Amino acid sequence: MSKTIMVAIVLVAITAALCFADQLAWNAREICEEAAKRIRRNSILVSYCSCCDNEHLEVWLVKRVVVATTVTQGLFEVSVFGRRLFTSKKAFREKQYSEPVQYEAVTGDGSSQWFFEGIDLAYVYVPTGKGSFHCLAKIIKRECSINVDTISLPSQLLEQAEREVERERAKEMLTSSEAASWRAMKPSPPLRVG
Repeated sequence: MSKTIMVAIVLVAITAALCFADQLAWNAREICEEAAKRIRRNSILVSYCSCCDNEHLEVWLVKRVVVATTVTQGLFEVSVFGRRLFTSKKAFREKQYSEPVQYEAVTGDGSSQWFFEGIDLAYVYVPTGKGSFHCLAKIIKRECSINVDTISLPSQLLEQAEREVERERAKEMLTSSEAASWRAMKPSPPLRVG
């Protein structure tokens, strides 16, 4: 086989792998808006690329969701402002996911900090019932290739995650009421001297 054909085959394989890795990261505005509506503010998401090797599950606290522009005209992405709360103790190989999954809290390093990043709709799971999370792309009826449709979180982990959500809601309410109090206060008239 000639070197040119071999190089072409390798390039096609790399391109196909890259396209497969980001199935639904960039989409039309309508698709992104529909997906963003399914992610509630101050909620929990599960992030997991079920078509990837050596992939950990992550449980995120989502503070805000926006539809953002991309560098390609006419394509948008759903971006999340959130924080990683838990990660699976072990990574899963493609098609090797099985429950129950053991998790550990994300603490102390940069991954426990707030982040703002675009998501792939095929690899994010939104709550659909007590402890059950379903692939966002499938919920909004988008074609995608995944190995896991639904992920169940252990009840104890879900309770801890929900406590974090409640803390964030309380902080938000406190901040909002403090801001309202400051706006309600009228400035004192300036003192006149002389």
